[in-house]
Amino acid sequence: MEFLYGDSTPSPLTSNFLEFLRDAIDFGVFALHVDDEIATIRERGRVTSQEADEEIARLDALGGAVAAAIGAALPPAESETARCATQLSAMSAEKVALSVAAVREKLDGQRVTLAVEEATQRDACFKALESLLLAHSPPESAVVVRVERGSDRVYAAWRHGEMAFGLRWRVDLGIPAGHAFAGDAPMERLAPHVEIHAPEQTGWLKKEVKLKAQRLERLVLTEAMDDGHTVTMMLRTDATGAHGLDLEVDPKAGTVTASRVGANDDPSAGEFEVPAEDVAGLVALAEKVRSAGAELTATRLADATLDERELKEEPTFAPFVEQLVGFMAPIVQEVSRHSLTATELVLRRLISRERREEIFVAKSTLREKFHPLRPERRELFERLGLATLAPPPPGKIAPLTPEENDWPPARAELPRSDPPPPLKPPR
Repeated sequence: MEFLYGDSTPSPLTSNFLEFLRDAIDFGVFALHVDDEIATIRERGRVTSQEADEEIARLDALGGAVAAAIGAALPPAESETARCATQLSAMSAEKVALSVAAVREKLDGQRVTLAVEEATQRDACFKALESLLLAHSPPESAVVVRVERGSDRVYAAWRHGEMAFGLRWRVDLGIPAGHAFAGDAPMERLAPHVEIHAPEQTGWLKKEVKLKAQRLERLVLTEAMDDGHTVTMMLRTDATGAHGLDLEVDPKAGTVTASRVGANDDPSAGEFEVPAEDVAGLVALAEKVRSAGAELTATRLADATLDERELKEEPTFAPFVEQLVGFMAPIVQEVSRHSLTATELVLRRLISRERREEIFVAKSTLREKFHPLRPERRELFERLGLATLAPPPPGKIAPLTPEENDWPPARAELPRSDPPPPLKPPR
């Protein structure tokens, strides 16, 4: 679905950016809270280590003082007193060693506890990102939906995403019962009676390559990919995947690129021109595959990396939040520039010819989300320009269309979100 700006001019947005902005701010605030908690945990670890070092130093000093006192009062050798002093010295050294070991053991246990607390915070940040990415594919991101047939004849599906500043992620998609990909022969449902005339080697004595009609419902779909522009389908004659067809379809342009897959010495293998009469059926098939992929439900965030490093392993999350805000800022400012009020961000979408919906959110509502942060943390969000209350430039407001004069847009305020509360570690 395409969205218009608040002044009814076209926008490049194909999803509700205001919802993404709201939830992304929630995530950013939560991630910064996690940073603060991790810093607190690490400070506790530093203090704990320092206290343990000080305790060990005192024990060493005590052992040294006892040994010095015994040495100063050491009687002549071969006396009962000398034997007692030797025993006392050994006992003292043993007790000090046991006490030092006990301090170190306690320190190791505390370090394990602190490591678990930090890992819990990092997991919570990952889950917050999961909530964001399961609900939204960020605007201007490259997203590919992929479905693949496993060796057990069961299909698995996932969605890969990538943003310009280096964030990459994979979301697993669930295939519900009754779905086309829930069975082991989806082409029977997706492509009944669809044919393609593809080159094939024929003849026993005089072999030659001729175009021959192939029913796609009899082929095995081993893999399908949709990057939002092109739908790619890998179809094979059997599960081994040695022979078959590769199709690349651009449904919007109505174009098809096809290749036959076969042995190296197969003269029919390679790219071929699809007959014009086959194109419409293949485009319809690609649209069905795209629709089937869109029906799949995001179930979990399998992984997320930032510049090739696991996001959970980032030293701090503030730089990531800063990059995310920097990515959103130009879009927010453009939406603001086209909104008809200085206090709101507004988008519109056409529900039907007779109905237009205007979605808005008050800038103050979004500012409230990061207001509780420390001043230096709040500065990360200043680039969004949500405090700017200047009216739109004169002459930039598009006149109402005839449809809008007849059917004014129905206004709907963006629902408030319920952000995750900061996760406090046990004390």
